[in-house]
Amino acid sequence: MILLTLSAGYGIATAQQPAVVANDKTGWHKIGETTVDFKNDRDVVSVMGADRFAAIRFKVTDASLDLKDLEVYYESGDKQDIQVRTPITKGAESRVIDLNGGERSLQKIVFVYSTVPNQKEEKAHVEIWGLKTNADKPVAATSADQHPVDNKSMGDKKPVVVASDKTGWHKIAETHVDLKGDRDEIVVMGADKFASIKFKVTDASIELRDLEVYYETGNKEDIQIRKVIERGGESRVIDLNGGERALKKVVFVYKTIPNQKEEKAHVELWGLKTNVDKAVK
Repeated sequence: MILLTLSAGYGIATAQQPAVVANDKTGWHKIGETTVDFKNDRDVVSVMGADRFAAIRFKVTDASLDLKDLEVYYESGDKQDIQVRTPITKGAESRVIDLNGGERSLQKIVFVYSTVPNQKEEKAHVEIWGLKTNADKPVAATSADQHPVDNKSMGDKKPVVVASDKTGWHKIAETHVDLKGDRDEIVVMGADKFASIKFKVTDASIELRDLEVYYETGNKEDIQIRKVIERGGESRVIDLNGGERALKKVVFVYKTIPNQKEEKAHVELWGLKTNVDKAVK
């Protein structure tokens, strides 16, 4: 399972694990942080969520670091190689590094470094920060509690990021169900542990037939619903096997209700957090 700690404004991740950025406001945001092992010389931070930035910089604590080269990979498929070749002393930061083409969607950042010897053999703690200008701002992933993600507008396979981990019901995502289709999929990341789920439907009625719930453990739960959810109504509460579980994705199969004026139903997926530690099957 991906271990993430989300707070208002940035995602925290160790190297080679996705850093989820939940805030899209103009200004500097912490993209991720990692403790650099002095036995290594290359680290990777993947960026997801609100991943558009115009510039980046590095901050270093605990020990000094000689930052040598950067490889910045963009969602568009191109790559930018940047020579830094600058030691960053403990408590200092790198220069501001502008990205080609203004604000760009990042896929990952690879940084190459050499360690600066120290008597205590301390490891360097490295933070990566990104600057958002919001010039030509696109639709971006945000906190599901503040701005629920329309899964259709982002593409069917785009992950939905849940930022809040408080006890209670949280809106995971929302989508407009195309009545010509019969299957939709929502991928869940971030604070993705839930004990129960339910659906709310507006604009048009649907018949919710079956669910496929995929867990981070690799298990899958098949749930038969076979229930009509009227416009403005909601499904029953659907308890998940094993108590609070980390979700990977939810696939729902539905059938449209004929003779409706509305062409599409608006469907919301909600999840219940209990924050009770239970054994995972």
